[in-house]
Formats: sequence, C-alpha cells, structure tokens
Amino acid sequence: MQTAKKDKERLFVEILAKELDAFPPGKLVDSESPDFLVATSDGVIGIEVTRIHHANEPRQQESECRSLVDPACRLYENESTIPLEVKIHFGGSTQFNKRNRDKFARILANLILTNIPRPDSWISLENNWENPTFFPYEIAGLSIIRLSALRRNFWSVPSAGFFQEDFAPKIEATIAIKENAISNYGTVHIARWLLIVAEGNNASTFFDPSTKTLQHSYRSSFDRIFFFEAFRRRVWELNVSPYPS
Repeated sequence: MQTAKKDKERLFVEILAKELDAFPPGKLVDSESPDFLVATSDGVIGIEVTRIHHANEPRQQESECRSLVDPACRLYENESTIPLEVKIHFGGSTQFNKRNRDKFARILANLILTNIPRPDSWISLENNWENPTFFPYEIAGLSIIRLSALRRNFWSVPSAGFFQEDFAPKIEATIAIKENAISNYGTVHIARWLLIVAEGNNASTFFDPSTKTLQHSYRSSFDRIFFFEAFRRRVWELNVSPYPS
C-alpha cells in the first residue's frame, strides 16, 4: 500500500509538471524528505506532497448508485485484465433502481473500457451533455487511474457532500504542519515546493477554491505552493509570503 501511495503522489507531481509551463526540465526522483527531487542544471528542487481534508460531513446514502458500480466493474473485468481505480460522480437528480441497473452498469463499463489510461497515468472525464446514449446525463463525470502498483480493481462512488470554497485557514493549517518537515531536509535545495492535493474521492476532500482563497497571502518557508484539485485536474499557484529574515 505504501508503494501505491508513493505512485499516486508521483502521478500528482507529474500532472503538476504537465500543467505548469515553468516546471523545470529534469529527472523526477523519489525521496523521503522531501517526497520528490527534481535535478536541474542549477541544482535540486525539493517537492513535498500532502493531501487536504476537512471534517467529515453527514453523508447521504447512495445505495442504488453503489449497487450499480459493482456489476459495472464485473462487466469490465469480463473484458479487461487491467486493474483500475475508478471514481464515479453521479448527477444530483440521478434515479437508479433494479429495473434500469443493468442498463446503466453496461453503459458505465463501456465508458471505462473505451477510456483506459496509459500505464501509470490518469484520465478525468466530464460529461459534455452532447451524447446521452454513450455518456448519459445520470453520470456527471469519471476519474480513471491506472497504476502499476494496483493488483485489483477499486471502483468507488465519492460520498455526497458540498465543495468547500472558502478555506484559507485550512490551507494555512496544512502548510503549518509541513513547515516542520523542512527542518528534516538533508540536502541543500535551490527551491522548496509544496503541492497540496484535494483528491475529491469523498466528502472530506471536496474543495473548489474561491477567488478569496486563491488571493490570500500564505506565510511559509516554502518558495512555491500549489493547490491541485484532482478530479477536475486543476492546478493553482498560491501567493506565498516568506517569513521575515
């Protein structure tokens, strides 16, 4: 499981590298403190990765949605041996029942089968509402992760909940925890980066930063801090104010 966790963290950094034009060219190396190193011609950049959570909210039972996912996964396994981690986001007005469960299980399995990511990569699909036969309105989006460390399929329905938008204090608390890690860095780095990840796989990780949250000035010893909302694959750089010398 530790290997799978590290592989997922590496995937988050690789997505950051793709989304950030100024990400330096260089080999990404696994490390412990910080989590990753990027060797550049000017020196080494240390990147720390952490996940953000807020207190669990009361969760609405989505028994019919979950009852749909299991047969969809079995249909997929009948046609593919590639293990995937899949997160399915259903529409808010979705109505599933025993009569239509098989139909939507087949549709869901087909969506996955036609969108299997390349090895050690990730695909996020959002419904564009243009082809309800192939991508029905009842399914809002999918997140499909393919990692070499996975040995079996893991398909889930994120818990019901609201996206938190104003959460600057939560980011500040997350940064404060990671400030302690800097003292353990054994190598001199030309820069220290922090990547904060909201996975969006359950109610405690639903975050969608408001303008107020993004424009806030965060006090930190990290040179650059990024916020990554994983389901929509969106990255923002946060404003960092260094501590006084």
